[in-house]
Amino acid sequence: MRALVLYGPGNLRLENVPEPEPESGWVKIRVRRVGICGTDKALYKGTYPPRKLPLIPGHEIAGEIIDVGSEDLEGLIGKRVTTEINVNCGKCWFCRHGMPTHCSQRETLGISLDGGMAEYVVTRADLLHPIDGLSWEEGALVEPLAAVVEMLEMQPITPSANAAVLGIGTIGLLAAQLLSLTTPNVIAVAREDSPKRRIAEKFVEVLTFDEALRYMEEKTPDGAGFDYVVEATGSPGGLGMALKLVRPRGVIAAKSTHGSPVTFDYTSMIVKEVRLVGSRCGPFEKAIDLIRSKMVDVESLVTSVHSLKDGVKAFERSFDRKEIKVQLEP
Repeated sequence: MRALVLYGPGNLRLENVPEPEPESGWVKIRVRRVGICGTDKALYKGTYPPRKLPLIPGHEIAGEIIDVGSEDLEGLIGKRVTTEINVNCGKCWFCRHGMPTHCSQRETLGISLDGGMAEYVVTRADLLHPIDGLSWEEGALVEPLAAVVEMLEMQPITPSANAAVLGIGTIGLLAAQLLSLTTPNVIAVAREDSPKRRIAEKFVEVLTFDEALRYMEEKTPDGAGFDYVVEATGSPGGLGMALKLVRPRGVIAAKSTHGSPVTFDYTSMIVKEVRLVGSRCGPFEKAIDLIRSKMVDVESLVTSVHSLKDGVKAFERSFDRKEIKVQLEP
């Protein structure tokens, strides 16, 4: 089969590799869409070291089951699915205490296990979620939306809260939409010349950082800052910006996985008694329901789709400021 294989920073190749075959309890998926996310780009740049090389990246996967590793799973053949990315052991302390995404023995599709930037991928059957009624491009956006749902499950927002979202990439725009379902007081922060603004403005008011500071002074209680700030810039400087916008005892929801070291005003965080909350993988079924009910628009975030043979060019294009979500169509 054809697959994109990462050998190191900037060293991504389209190659013919053996097709994976499912073992007992696993299934084989024909990949129909797979997204390039911030983690994939960090793997490509080398700021987020993969746990194995060579590696087939890709974990935002939608496809159909074409083979199974055991007879009891034969009824799944032909099903349209997406898959969770963490293959957990089910036995460690974290698994036994309801935190399987932190399993001490976990393997992760596209990071420590070969992922979906290929014609076929294998995954464990209990990690599957049906996506009937969703398009392939919607199905490949379930995983990032689930990660944003997890953000709000870990740190909920109140209906009267003022919220700011730093960054208008995929995660930022998903976060802005989800926050808007709870509170009308949501802004997004982006550069004035950002080509993504026209899409972001479909969902929320978009301000520059300086405009957001003035908005904070004029429209938040005592001008002290936002109750809830999402840091989704994908930049090492994003956390420092979030600290300037958040109010004392407010929340910063950290959602950037750029892999680079971060320097910020630690003393300010302590003095303001800020809650800094990180989150990643989340509940797929809730994300699927949000997409299926059209409460969250994911399709408009897909700005380009490329064939697998153009995968290296697609990775390079994903760094273009005009792009929000780049997907591959094997």
